[in-house]
Amino acid sequence: MAALALIRAGIDALPESEDAWRDLLIGLTPDFPDGEAWALVVEDWSKPALLQPPVVAGGNRADYKSRLATPDALDMLVTAKNHDLKQSRMAGASEEEWLFALVTLQTTEGFLGAGNYGVSRMNGGFASRMSLGVRPAAGGAEAAFRRDVQRLVADARARPDRRGGIPLLWTVPWDGTVSLAFGDLDELYVEVCRRVRLHRREAGGIEALAAGSKCARVAAAELKGKTGDPWAPMKADGSSSHTPTGAGFGYRQMAQLLDTGRITLPLLAAPHDGDDRTDLSIVAAALVRGQGKTEGLHRRAVRTSRMEDIDAWEQAPLDRIGHVAGKRADEAGEAGRRLRRALISLVQGGPEQARLDDDAAKKKTERWLDQFNRMVDHDFFDADFWSEAASDDGNHRLKWRGRLRAMAGEVFEIAAAAAPRTEMRRVRAKARGRAVLDGQMGKWMKEAEHGE
Repeated sequence: MAALALIRAGIDALPESEDAWRDLLIGLTPDFPDGEAWALVVEDWSKPALLQPPVVAGGNRADYKSRLATPDALDMLVTAKNHDLKQSRMAGASEEEWLFALVTLQTTEGFLGAGNYGVSRMNGGFASRMSLGVRPAAGGAEAAFRRDVQRLVADARARPDRRGGIPLLWTVPWDGTVSLAFGDLDELYVEVCRRVRLHRREAGGIEALAAGSKCARVAAAELKGKTGDPWAPMKADGSSSHTPTGAGFGYRQMAQLLDTGRITLPLLAAPHDGDDRTDLSIVAAALVRGQGKTEGLHRRAVRTSRMEDIDAWEQAPLDRIGHVAGKRADEAGEAGRRLRRALISLVQGGPEQARLDDDAAKKKTERWLDQFNRMVDHDFFDADFWSEAASDDGNHRLKWRGRLRAMAGEVFEIAAAAAPRTEMRRVRAKARGRAVLDGQMGKWMKEAEHGE
């Protein structure tokens, strides 16, 4: 919204006062000079309220039959079973809390049954909208906001032929029967996906009234999330936007996101000339949705290092970082497979020949492999990572494998101590399992003695 307001006003510098921002935002909604489009509650439903589209005709008000007494009932978190996360707990909520619920619902929600369609900026109704960006490591939300707005405005100025159109979808009347054409929207459009209005109760406080719709607000299903979202990573083949999983943003997922052979980075994930290369983080975030459930709020911030050295090479900085991350993730995966063989031998009691196709044994090893991956994740983006990314001299492959071997050995010892065997069988199981691990890792280390 801030970038749209500046672009439409022909201003590049961010205002420093509340009054200046107010004037800019009202300038973005000239049909509502009294500021209705920015008010949380507007009792005249023929006019918009913030993130709440107006009705097409007065009779449409009768459609709003669902009463939601609290912001958490309106929010996108799935609480229908009323188990871990209880329903409607935020009695006496502030206006700010209602605003937060509106923002998450209207800009990130997906499909949730008939009449409840999701946003256009993700790959389908059961996908999740995520963000991937480069941000100043210091300065918090203020610095991230300033950097992203400036980058969006600069990009718009560099493309005078950029697509304009409807900027704020909640300013357009909606009766739930008509979708807006994607081509009629500004590239940076801010959408709404649900018919919701807030109103003040006679007894005091706010409640939400909601109605269903017969179609999505934006006719963009065939785009599969390819909407020009400046935070959204795209699949490199151009087929759709990337959808995160409930696994979150561990080292494997971050390596995938930074792999330019698999992912096309969004505008705001690329460093630009105005960035302080000594003070940047790569940030991935998403509230992951499942079918009828929520699979976690995930966020990962990777503090970069040596960016000025990485930038000195022909490869773009994030491409180089992604290349190194991919190699290290592959090496960690191989170390995990070798550790699994040793753990299978351990849980089978140390047979002469471990049965690697033993599904029951594989299942028993999972908790220790998870622990190994947590250890890898903790150390993945360490000083040695950035040394390799900066192309410092040295056998980075051998050094990383040595770290992985040490982690695998530590996990094996933990597993051996926990193995439920008699003392005699425990000694044999540990000895043979350790022999498997040492043999697997020794050969692997030798392969890396001469580098890549």
